[in-house]
Amino acid sequence: MSDTVYTRELPAGPALVGWCALALFAMCVALLAYHGTGEEGLRVLIRATARTSIVLFAGAFAASGLRRVWRSPASAWLLRNRRYVGLSFAVSHGLHLAAILAAAATVPGFAADVSPVTAIVGGSAYVLIALMALTSNDTAVRRLGRRRWRALHLTGLWLVFLIFTNSYLGRAVHNPNYWPNAALLGAMLCLRLWPSRARVD
Repeated sequence: MSDTVYTRELPAGPALVGWCALALFAMCVALLAYHGTGEEGLRVLIRATARTSIVLFAGAFAASGLRRVWRSPASAWLLRNRRYVGLSFAVSHGLHLAAILAAAATVPGFAADVSPVTAIVGGSAYVLIALMALTSNDTAVRRLGRRRWRALHLTGLWLVFLIFTNSYLGRAVHNPNYWPNAALLGAMLCLRLWPSRARVD
């Protein structure tokens, strides 16, 4: 099967968000069914949704750069569906937040381990993610104006990227399990900053 045929069979547009949301909810239910709804299950769920979030975020963050360096039906599909990959990231990170809040409410000492700085920065990121999700449509672009819309989304993208970087790079120094995510962050940054002389379409 050629790449072109394969990408034509992939979900696209709003359907992509629906399928991703369904898969994410199924994953959460399966993890909680296996590990339980206590501390172990919630901590597993927090880690799992963090991983799905960074993968989906990587797709939205680096889509244009990937298209510049890899001219293929797959990169064209990703660029066309960047908005919907971003919305899927918002769903994943919303589930991540729900797991964190559930742990904070039920696991002794969990909330105490979160520093005020982490709570403020993380809370700000979630506000921006929510705003980006709500404005990921053509109507919002027209009402906000291209410049304000772009400023909002660029601020949110880079803040989330910096939070992921802060979360994973320090841990990767001491734990090889975090190396794949650290490598993904490096690749995302390289693709995002790739020279833009090449046409993206």
